[in-house]
Formats: sequence, C-alpha cells, structure tokens
Amino acid sequence: MHEVEYAALKYYNNIISDECLYIGMLFHNLTTGKRDFRYISNFNRLKSFDDEVDLDFIKAYLRGIKNQITDNLFSGKKPFSIRDFARIYVNEMRFSKVTRLKVDDNEDYAENITKMYLKFDFSKDKRLSNTDEKKYIRKILLSSYTELSKNKIEGQYEENVCFDYVIDNVAIKYFSFKDKDVSRLIPSAKSWGFTAEEFKGKYEVVFLYDSDDESSPEEEKVLKILEKHAKVFSVREGLDYIISLNKQHI
Repeated sequence: MHEVEYAALKYYNNIISDECLYIGMLFHNLTTGKRDFRYISNFNRLKSFDDEVDLDFIKAYLRGIKNQITDNLFSGKKPFSIRDFARIYVNEMRFSKVTRLKVDDNEDYAENITKMYLKFDFSKDKRLSNTDEKKYIRKILLSSYTELSKNKIEGQYEENVCFDYVIDNVAIKYFSFKDKDVSRLIPSAKSWGFTAEEFKGKYEVVFLYDSDDESSPEEEKVLKILEKHAKVFSVREGLDYIISLNKQHI
C-alpha cells in the first residue's frame, strides 16, 4: 500500500465569489516521493466560466506549477509538502484542503482521481463508471473518517431508509444522471426530499449528484427539488464539504 496526498486547484472568477471551476490536481506520493500536477486541456470551459480570463496567462501559470512540481527544485531542501506549497495560492486560484488516502501499489490513483475532479476534460467513454466513482468516493471518505456506518437508518415509521453512505451524523444519497431519463428521477427526488425533512435534527442529509452533461433543464428541476430540503453538491464539491465537517481531518 502507498500513502498519497492530493489537493484540487480551483479557479474563482473573483476573490470574493464562491463559484469556482476545478482546473488542476496536485498529487504527492508520500511512500515513493513522486509528485504530479495535472491540469485541464479544455480551456473553452474556463472561457465560458469567465469571459474576461487571460487564457495565455493561465496556460503559462499552470505549466509553471507543473514544472515546479515535477523537477528537482525540492531536492536538498526541506521535504516537499502539499500544504506548504498550496498555502501561497490565495487569490483567484486556490487549492482545496489536502486529502490523504491509502492506495494499492499499482493503482493509477492520479488518473482516476483526476477523472473525478476534472471529468469534463475527458470524453464520456474515458470517464469513471458509476461503480468506480462510488469506489473512490468511499475511499476518500474513509481517508477522513475511521469507518462508514451501515447505510440503513430507521425511519419515522420504523422502516429501513437506505442511504449510500452514513458517516457519524451525516447521511449521504448519491444521484447519478448518467445515461438516464432524468425526468423519471423527479418522483424519486420528491421522495428523498420528504425523507430529508424527516431526519432533520437527527442526521444532516447531503445529496451528491453526478452527470455526463454540465446542466440540463430536467437536471435543474431535480436539483431544485432536493435543494429545498437539504444541501446539494456535485460529487467534487460534496466531498470537500463532507471532509471539512470532520475536525480531525489532517
């Protein structure tokens, strides 16, 4: 097993906004010492997100980070630390909190985690399957929490309510819009909204969603229903939020 750390680089269209676009992933294998930085190639998405962005500057900036990370600048100096490196990025480009997890020796963790966070940089056939994505969600959650509880919680009428993950007092339901007629998910969203209301005061219900497309009218309807009853995040933002709830997160 190898122990690795990673952080996501986010671009904000201004320094006071909460809206951001994930544009890079920084990795450090603590076992081997290998460092890696991967970043987007589809800059049209970035231009759509911020039509005033200087793409030439951003491209050069990202190349500079990669060169700095992957060469031997840190040799002979104090050991490389993602936390120390990420701390200097405080304006439009900021790194997420660092996550540490264990991976198998031959696991292509950098490729797979990059596909989770920079998914729209990959064609649909190259993205993670729902099964693989859930595997990594579980792995990342377990990096911050000692264990995941059973996903069944007793409801108000002594029935079993099955979430995808339950951690401490956080109950997580995963919605995938991939290859689905999203309009058929509206009744399910209403049902889960009702369920979230039932658990208020006992559990914090968090809805995670994933999609092959960045947005669609039908998806927006589902998300609006869910947002009336609980917090709703894309998988990437949701993982950051759930991890931040754990004060023991490294």
